Amino acid sequence: MKFKALIIPIAFVVALYSAAYTVDETEQVVITQFGKAIGEPKTGAGLYFKIPIIQRANFFPKTLLEWDGDPGQIPTLDKTFIWLETFARWKIVEPLKFFETVSNVTNALGRLDDIIGPAVRNFVTLAP
Repeated sequence: MKFKALIIPIAFVVALYSAAYTVDETEQVVITQFGKAIGEPKTGAGLYFKIPIIQRANFFPKTLLEWDGDPGQIPTLDKTFIWLETFARWKIVEPLKFFETVSNVTNALGRLDDIIGPAVRNFVTLAP
């Protein structure tokens, strides 16, 4: 009998622990239910609650993020090679749209590799 009396409070504490999450002032959160975003993103710091197991909290940074391209030599218009190292600083402004398009920072960095790198190389190669 004491075993059952001990199981119920432990199960309640585990359920409460998995339902609560905290948002730091340097984070923003998008809640997903079965992979789809629901509700508005949480951008303010504090303690929030979700439905355990069904809902998931996806955390994204509010701070400036960095992208560093691969350094290399690029030919200019007059066929001289220059050493070029590209970089960019970016920030997640709309977390819901960010989640819907790339879903995480790693995928976003891959997308930036595909966009910024070739654009800079084309600009240097074709610039007069």
